[in-house]
Amino acid sequence: MKELVRCKSCGFIMEKGKLHGVCPACGVPEKMFEPYIEKIAPFRKFVLSLDLHPIMVHYPQAFSMSVFLLSLLALCTAGGLHDKIVSTIVVLGGALPITVVLALCAGIYDGTIRFHRVTTPILKKKIAVGALFLFFSCAICGAAVFAPLSTRQSLLTMTGLSLAAIACGGFLSRLGTSLLNAKFPG
Repeated sequence: MKELVRCKSCGFIMEKGKLHGVCPACGVPEKMFEPYIEKIAPFRKFVLSLDLHPIMVHYPQAFSMSVFLLSLLALCTAGGLHDKIVSTIVVLGGALPITVVLALCAGIYDGTIRFHRVTTPILKKKIAVGALFLFFSCAICGAAVFAPLSTRQSLLTMTGLSLAAIACGGFLSRLGTSLLNAKFPG
């Protein structure tokens, strides 16, 4: 079994044999490291190291922001460029609910692996806001696929819906970062 050490300053964990003078994360001297024993099961550690949920949440956030910016751009353009921008909004808006569902599923799986349940107060808030994010993403999809995005009103509606989705994504990020220092049970 590999001998692990943990930086007392920042909490960075690494193999003792790979420590070369300073903490690679924060730069404090090697003397700031202490022996560390892994407290989570190997399977849990492996699944968490895949970072499924942290990676998946970036897609709906990026899609929402892109739809917002493209909607603003479409309001200022005409002709062929406008048509290409609208086509891009339709593709991103149509795919948005799929990315939100995948992020929600990854979050529920991550919560189950990380905390053994998803009924903690913060995780329940994340699920509720995630459901609201899904609602707005479905509204964006519906507007993108079924509404004529050639009118100013439909583009303003798309801008508003995407702002609401961005707000949900931002709130979910804040809730997620509040869990960074949470200790894993068993």
